[in-house]
Amino acid sequence: MRSFRVLSHLLTYPQSEWISHMDELKQALVDEGVVKGKTLKSLLAFMDELAATDLMEAQEAYVELFDRGRANCLHLFEHVHGESRFRGQAMVELADKYQEKGLRIGTGELPDYLPLFLEFVSICEPEEGIEILAQAAPVVATIGEKLKRSKSGYAAVMTAIVALSGVRLSKAELEKAADAALPDIQSLDELDEQWKEPEAFTGAPDCGTCAPNETPTLGAL
Repeated sequence: MRSFRVLSHLLTYPQSEWISHMDELKQALVDEGVVKGKTLKSLLAFMDELAATDLMEAQEAYVELFDRGRANCLHLFEHVHGESRFRGQAMVELADKYQEKGLRIGTGELPDYLPLFLEFVSICEPEEGIEILAQAAPVVATIGEKLKRSKSGYAAVMTAIVALSGVRLSKAELEKAADAALPDIQSLDELDEQWKEPEAFTGAPDCGTCAPNETPTLGAL
């Protein structure tokens, strides 16, 4: 579905090449008609806001949200597996699925990067794509809740992704998951601490977004 490609673009680093085509991206969403109602209205409003923002300011805001620390990281397995040994195997399995569909991963790209994952979903048969997307929905929804708390327009993108997945999560579930998720950073020292490599033989870190025995099934992709 084209809508997934639009959402993928919206979650990449802002570039004039695609922002200049925002009207076309908006029209693609409207024409396909799978994003509906208030979700579509909020998404289109965010797209207008992004298009009207100075490019450098949009880029700085993007880095602040998604690259400064791990709380809103767009690498899905970061929220599920952290630095545990299971993350590597999950990456390999997901990359294999991409290859089966003919989707090539560029040098330096990781398969769990949400925009790339959405590209993959877009080339699947609709029913298959929705089923795969549903596995990632709890993680996406948790990121979206944190973005909503920080009053970021990017929350509208996450809301649209979850809506398309068909997964329904209660407000209480979302708030609990967001409270338990990877923390926001407040200083450069905290940033260094978050991204510091774990010491050897210390064991896997906690999932962060899920309680014991409630790990989202994204790792089973």
